[in-house]
This record gives sequence, C-alpha cells and structure tokens, in this order.
Amino acid sequence: MVDEQGRNGFARRPDVDRAALGAILRRVLGSGLRVTRTPSGVAAQVYRVQAPGRVLYLRIAEEDHEDLSVDAALLEHLRANGLHVPLVVHVEPFAQTLGRSVLLMGEIPGEPLARCRDEDAARRVVRAAGAELAVLNGVNVQGFGWVQRRIPVWPLRGRFPDYADFVVSYLPDRWPGPLAALFSASELDRLWELVATERRRKLAGAWLAHGDFDTTAIFQTGGQYSGLIDFGEIRGTEPLFDLGHFLLHDHEHPPAPLVNDLLAGYGEEAALPGDHEQLVRRSALLLGLRQLARWLGSLRNLRPDHPAATGRAARLRQLLLDA
Repeated sequence: MVDEQGRNGFARRPDVDRAALGAILRRVLGSGLRVTRTPSGVAAQVYRVQAPGRVLYLRIAEEDHEDLSVDAALLEHLRANGLHVPLVVHVEPFAQTLGRSVLLMGEIPGEPLARCRDEDAARRVVRAAGAELAVLNGVNVQGFGWVQRRIPVWPLRGRFPDYADFVVSYLPDRWPGPLAALFSASELDRLWELVATERRRKLAGAWLAHGDFDTTAIFQTGGQYSGLIDFGEIRGTEPLFDLGHFLLHDHEHPPAPLVNDLLAGYGEEAALPGDHEQLVRRSALLLGLRQLARWLGSLRNLRPDHPAATGRAARLRQLLLDA
C-alpha cells in the first residue's frame, strides 16, 4: 500500500485492518455502516462512520500502549463545562483485534473554519472559539509535554516534570545542529536567547493545551461556531501555548489574520497578562522551532530544503522580525 500524503506533504500511516475495524463497529453499532478514512491526519488514523441516522468518528490510538480512555474522560469533562466538543459514544482501552485502543465520538456539525472565505463570519466564529479555548486552557495538568494516555485517566499527566526540559524537547543536543542550514548566525543567536530565557521561566504548574489549535480544528456552520475537534496532540504547557500555535499558522487559510479576534474572545473568559502579545509571539517562535527541529531530526528526517522546513523557517524569520 502506498501511503497517502497528509498535512505538509508528510506520508501518513496506512489504514488499519478493515475486517477488524468493521467487526468492532458492528459489535457497537450494528449493521448498515459505511466507513471511510478521513482525508486529514498524518500519524492519527481516524474513520468517518455513517450509521443509520447519524455520523460518528472512530479514532485509533497511535501506539499500542496508549489508552484513549484518557481522551474520553477529557472530552466528557469539557462537555460538562459547556464546551462544544465531540460526544463520547464508546471507548475501548485495548481492542484486541486491532492491537490498540479505540474511541468512537459524535460529529461536530459543519466544516473547518479554514474553508471559510467570509471575513465577518470568520471573525465571529474565531471569537467564540477563543472563549471556549480559554476554558480548555484552564484545565491543570501534572507535568509538561504530551499527555500520557495511561491509567489513571485523571488528573491528566505530562511527560516532563520540569518546564525547562519541555522547552528544549526535540531541539538539537548540540545547538544549532541542522537548523544552521536554515537561519543566519544572528537569527540563531536570537532564537537561542529566546530558548535560554524561557528555560529560566518559573511556572506554578502546567495547563492543558489543545496542541494543534488553528482554523482546521475550529468548526462552523452557516457562519456560526459549532465546536472544536482533533484532540490528538493534547499536552501540558505554559498557559498561552495554543494562542502561540494559532499565531504561527494564522497566515495559512483564512481570508484575513484572525489572532486579534481570537484574543478578544479568549479575554472574555480569562484575563490575559499585560504583555500577552509578546508572550504569544515567543510561544509561537519556540513551539515552531521545536517542531522544525523535530522534522529535521530522526522522527521525520526531512532535508533542510524540504518545502515544509523552508516554509516553517520563513515563518519563524517573519515572527523574529515582528518581535
């Protein structure tokens, strides 16, 4: 099987065993199902399930040791707090026939905000999403980095006990490593200064981040906000991580920059620090730098001249100029 191309041109995982997948779904939902792989996603394997009278989505855990009961507990917690996130229909900590955990969820109606070309509607939708993001970001996590998907499911736990370790995760052991091919010496000095400053930052704890928050995760229907999807990259972070992620990607899809509208909605639910614009930009730079280093490292082994790498470097350079 030839892998399909996902976001940024990366090859994504092939389908899981269709017979095993179908058996699980028929056991839970009965017959008369139509199952198709969703077009987006690289590491994640998500399937759209057309069942009698409703549409559902089945997510497969990325690793055999991951328990998606953690994600189910989080979604139920967020829904209880009024957020528009998918309904948990069924979860299995480990589906023997697939060798991984599975999570069946309800549909969020509409389509991604990334497809919206009505500027007024986009601003309205992202403002509403910002208010819900502030509630999501208020969830405490024990530790930083990827949320660990294992029992006990609550409270959520991150990979790193110390924030300083999270700040440099995926960066080259010997700076700047392959990043030297993409930035000038002065740019590398400024980037490392940001890293060093952030490592010294003292935080009282970690907060939950959606982890992939941009206009592809925000859904709207008829120009009205309908909910958030795609919680596969949840992690414990500093409080403005998701706002930084949004800023990093704000130039990619919408008809106009939307970060100020997102901040306005966010501020309706949570107080932003006086220097939040600087902190959000720093967050965008640091998380973009870590992601770029991850792509150039053993995980992806991208060449520095790969379009994804050069595009990310150009965006980081732009953010440096704006700082």
